[in-house]
Amino acid sequence: MTDNEQTTNVRYKYWSVAELLPREEMEKLQFKRLVEQINYLWDKSSFYRQKWEQNDFYPEKLKTIEDIKYIPILTKEEIRISQEKDPPYGMMRIPGSGPINRIAMTSGTTGEPVLIPFTKEDYFGNFCEGGVRGLWAAGVRKDDILHCAFGFLPFIGLAGLHDAGEHFIGSLVIPGGTWDSLTRIKMIQKLQVTVLAGTPTYLLHLANVAKKRQIDPKSMGIRLLLTTGECGSASVPNTGLRLKEAWGCKIYDLSGTQETNYITWMCEEGVSHINEDLVYLEILDPETNEPVEPGNPGKLVVTDLVQKTHCVIRFETGDIVNGIETGLVCKCGRTLSQFKGYQGRMGDIIKIKGVCVSITGIENVIRGIKECSDQYEYMALKDGEKDKILVQLELKDDVDPSKWEDIGQKVAETLRETFMINMNVKIVPPGTLPLYDLKAKRFRDYR
Repeated sequence: MTDNEQTTNVRYKYWSVAELLPREEMEKLQFKRLVEQINYLWDKSSFYRQKWEQNDFYPEKLKTIEDIKYIPILTKEEIRISQEKDPPYGMMRIPGSGPINRIAMTSGTTGEPVLIPFTKEDYFGNFCEGGVRGLWAAGVRKDDILHCAFGFLPFIGLAGLHDAGEHFIGSLVIPGGTWDSLTRIKMIQKLQVTVLAGTPTYLLHLANVAKKRQIDPKSMGIRLLLTTGECGSASVPNTGLRLKEAWGCKIYDLSGTQETNYITWMCEEGVSHINEDLVYLEILDPETNEPVEPGNPGKLVVTDLVQKTHCVIRFETGDIVNGIETGLVCKCGRTLSQFKGYQGRMGDIIKIKGVCVSITGIENVIRGIKECSDQYEYMALKDGEKDKILVQLELKDDVDPSKWEDIGQKVAETLRETFMINMNVKIVPPGTLPLYDLKAKRFRDYR
């Protein structure tokens, strides 16, 4: 978007015309872009050509968007192996795509971090485009002062919002990569930050640090919170309620993958919309890889429709999601498909006695009990031949230790009512569990 177009756009509610496309037009655009990507990669990428030929897929098989099912799924492990064989980027840098202008790197929570290169065109023209829509829908404007609370790391989820706010909307964006939490709080106040972005875990922690210094987060002037990098209010409603209670402002959730783009963002109606002109989503049965019925849960597979530096096609994200609703018109006026939230990572969801236990479900229970702090973790253990779950959590500092046992029983009962199975609950002293500045790792499997 040019400066002139951006200035003109201030008068309008929507950032992109894609947000209002009729369903038929959106599907035509998706198919057109998919065909272009497949032909591009067939010509440019030896990795994809070899992978597709081995799986008997050829570009001419694409007759409709549903024919994407003939393309083999791409896993993160395949990306890692390609980068080991052909460092540093492996199959994530398409030959001839142009000079690298920016890199990102995954957190490495499921293995060796993946490096993700961007050309300038891809980063600002495609990736940041996915994020700026979320900023604009949340109400971020040129007169806002935006701060993305994260270290100066190659975590593109918050870096993209930083750059989208500065370069697209024209907001004053405050850096603070090496600030500790107390310094961050002081600078938010001094510089009169109005929009604060971060992971839910860190923004809750930041609010607690402020309270311990007798600073009410609600008095700090923040009018909007933007959360990304972890499951937010769209997936864990009680996390959203805690954030709203702490900061006293509206909460908007964005999600995505570093390998593809910002996938979803939230409108003023609290509905998560999909950037479906930029990414194509499939929800598949985790066991069969067949599409689930519309609106049903399953594993998320994403295809990048626009980027040319590192195109990922049918990328298995490792996320289990609640489903997608297509063909609805939101009260906000947008026609984009609606995203129903995340259940958690495939590796964080375990089955006990036939019941799937997810981190988002446990988090929603814990954060719905007022005495519980924001610090918790759960683990899968072996008890003889049986699997069991242990939940460890800290209570708020002002809770009398004599009440810990009763509250632990309350948490256990609520978990049992929610999941219909018994879980062991252990209350640990404040400061026992690790603090996280970015993404929290709440689950450990010791079986």
